[in-house]
Amino acid sequence: MCKLKKVAASLCFMIVLGIILSRVSFVFERKESEERYSAFWQNPEDYDVWFIGTSHIYDSIDPMMLWKQHGIRSYDLAAPGSLMPQTYWTMMCALQYGEPKVMVLDPHKARFNDRRQVEEETGTVHTGFDSIPLSPVKIRGICDIFDTWEERFEYICKFSVYHNRWDDLSKKDFIFSPSASKGFYFNNNLMDGSDYEVVRTEKVSEMDTLGFFYLRKIIEACKERKIELLLIGVPFCRDEEEQSVMNAVSRLAEEYGVKYQDLTDEGIVDYGVDYGDRGHTNLFGAKKITSYIGDYLSEHYDLPDYRGTAEVAEEWENSYRDYHQYILEKVRKAGKIKPYVQWLASGGYTCYLYQKKEPGGMLKKEIEQLDNVIDITLKDAERKLGRKVKGGVAFFVEDEDGKRLDTAVFKKGKRRIQAFPTRGLISEMYFSRKNK
Repeated sequence: MCKLKKVAASLCFMIVLGIILSRVSFVFERKESEERYSAFWQNPEDYDVWFIGTSHIYDSIDPMMLWKQHGIRSYDLAAPGSLMPQTYWTMMCALQYGEPKVMVLDPHKARFNDRRQVEEETGTVHTGFDSIPLSPVKIRGICDIFDTWEERFEYICKFSVYHNRWDDLSKKDFIFSPSASKGFYFNNNLMDGSDYEVVRTEKVSEMDTLGFFYLRKIIEACKERKIELLLIGVPFCRDEEEQSVMNAVSRLAEEYGVKYQDLTDEGIVDYGVDYGDRGHTNLFGAKKITSYIGDYLSEHYDLPDYRGTAEVAEEWENSYRDYHQYILEKVRKAGKIKPYVQWLASGGYTCYLYQKKEPGGMLKKEIEQLDNVIDITLKDAERKLGRKVKGGVAFFVEDEDGKRLDTAVFKKGKRRIQAFPTRGLISEMYFSRKNK
């Protein structure tokens, strides 16, 4: 009996120690992966559409917008720099827990053919993989992607790589909450790519690369499970080699009888305003691409519109409110006019706008992206502000019920006055100092 008690006590000690170590390990982990994907791994079966691939997808597809416009339940599982082996194993890990009706893949990394690239992308592999629950399939994936146990160990035992993050720990490491965006990445950078000319070439790249090998495995896994697969070419400033890869993807899709849509051919984006850099859309571009994809999915696939299903709609509307509140906080905190306008474009607000003179260049293009803008006079602006407008541009932002959500006056592109509904005006001096 005494021996049995000792064994039981030892087991209890090991369990408690394991729980403590697990919690300590989680505190030390970088939170990017958990923030972006943990909501998916809690309930993968709750999503009818999974988006997989690279940053081209997570910059361009906004699941909460798909919900609002079409009632589609989706999650953006794409990860930065995700090479095709990582994308394949992310999908296989997810398929342990559920199956979507439609899988949407960005295949431009099919040209990958050098395993040394994986070693160079270790940080981004952590972003995509860290939140995936440990399982035999995940371990198989790690062993397939990396050649040595030294490389593999940091993905199986994450504490081994994060244990020295003492200096980087912050409040969010202890009080963690997942992102409300369902994996979408808010990119509010701005680049003028109007000089880019879309590449047209008949050249077809080689299809015997490691990337195409894993692309075939993705297609075959979906066919085996009767999951509809949609391959999409997200528009970006492609060179001839990158276009030849997409031509090869088109040929492979035809070979397997799966749908392929090169969105470059649809004229969806404006390269002069919709990009944060030459490879990634900003919030303007994401809005346009998401709207197109939502229409395409609704037209070509049998996807339920859950907005009329009370229990599901309540849960997703609560998520949408969190998502919308996140955007509103970004609107209120934006200190410069160009990111401010992008955040406004994401929120579906009514904007009363005073401009001392019509802007030119990129700012003019940005303001033209806003859906619901009402131009007002200086007199109307000062009446709304309750004082003189000491700046060239003033925004008064309201919700659909006419409630004031934000007030902002900009001078030379920097915010001088900010007003919150419950906090009143903050002085011009404060914002001048803050934005220097």
